[in-house]
Amino acid sequence: MQLLPKFDMKKDSDSLLRLFVKTAVASMIIIISLAGYGFHEVFQRYVISNAEDDSINVSNALLAEEMEKIVTFGDDGKFRLEIKPGQMPQLDRHIRRFLAPFGIIKIKIYTPEGRIIYSTDAKIIGQVNKRNERLARALAGNFDSKFESKDKVLDLANELKFDVDFVETYVPIRDNAKKSIGSFEVYLDVTQYRDQSRRAVTLLLGILTLIMGFVFGVSFFLIRRGTRDIKEIQEILRTQAITDSLTGAFNKRQILLVAHKEFSRASRRRSKGLPEFELGFVMIDVDFFKKVNDTYGHLAGDLLLRELAERISGSLRAYDTVGRFGGEEFLLILPGSDLEQSHSVAQKIWKLIKDEPFVLDGHSVAVTASLGVAAAQEADEEYAQVLKRADDALYRAKSCGRNQVL
Repeated sequence: MQLLPKFDMKKDSDSLLRLFVKTAVASMIIIISLAGYGFHEVFQRYVISNAEDDSINVSNALLAEEMEKIVTFGDDGKFRLEIKPGQMPQLDRHIRRFLAPFGIIKIKIYTPEGRIIYSTDAKIIGQVNKRNERLARALAGNFDSKFESKDKVLDLANELKFDVDFVETYVPIRDNAKKSIGSFEVYLDVTQYRDQSRRAVTLLLGILTLIMGFVFGVSFFLIRRGTRDIKEIQEILRTQAITDSLTGAFNKRQILLVAHKEFSRASRRRSKGLPEFELGFVMIDVDFFKKVNDTYGHLAGDLLLRELAERISGSLRAYDTVGRFGGEEFLLILPGSDLEQSHSVAQKIWKLIKDEPFVLDGHSVAVTASLGVAAAQEADEEYAQVLKRADDALYRAKSCGRNQVL
């Protein structure tokens, strides 16, 4: 017997909890991802900054060491970069020996026109690089550094190195008047920082995950406890809103909502030619209920109604519904029952009431009831028509002497 409709009692509060969990997980993923990316970018900028400083210092030291072989003073009174062909082999040996301790992979020297006058990669000496914007900035007197990764590069010892991270830095070469007369291009190997970066990022993300997991875990616990209280309050309020506080059956408003729902469902099934479109209504009224109240008191009358509701509920199917229609009247909704089947249910309930006395305040009291039965018909357009026929049948039963089913 259906005492309560099949609403999802925990829908709102559970939805709130699920929304919190989804939001928390999404937030953790976003925050951890952004934090990891941000920390990686900060660490990379730190590596680039340090590499730039190292490249500038190495370049300045190299320039001071090899000034006479790289910079000449022209007849026009200006400094310019020039390496005499006969000096190239010796200069190359000196440069390689000088750069070896500093992790330099490659170095180039450019003239103001973008021509390479020296490189540890001898094949490119003499080439002109006119479309290099970073070189143009360096020739204008600015430092420019960029992080790069390559599958393989040729180092100063002419050996291939694989999977290399390096910072490529353009360092302006200035004369005594601080005017740019060329540029170094320095490739500084920073591969050793890769593992440090990964460990640092992993450690940071691990700590951040633990902190966020703890915070969200505590929040989840508190919210779950709060939603549990909300569910209990919702359950109480919903039960109060749809049930009769005395008998536990549906109140009048709710039993009429069930009647409307079941009538609409039966009508749809009938219109589609589906089986089980029948619907029965039974109205029940306790005979001489006022006499019970007057004789044994209102508390005894309340006890009678509660026990009556229990007897009716125990005799119904799981999908049948009972509600207190008003006073000592009850309404039964019997889905799938035609008029004959509804009469059988009514007869069964009638016997349950009259054949077993009710014990009220220590007194055994015989009680009878009048029942009116009706079933939905094809001509019915709304449940109220069926309800009226059941009510009319109840009225006739009472008018014809009570204690019967019509």
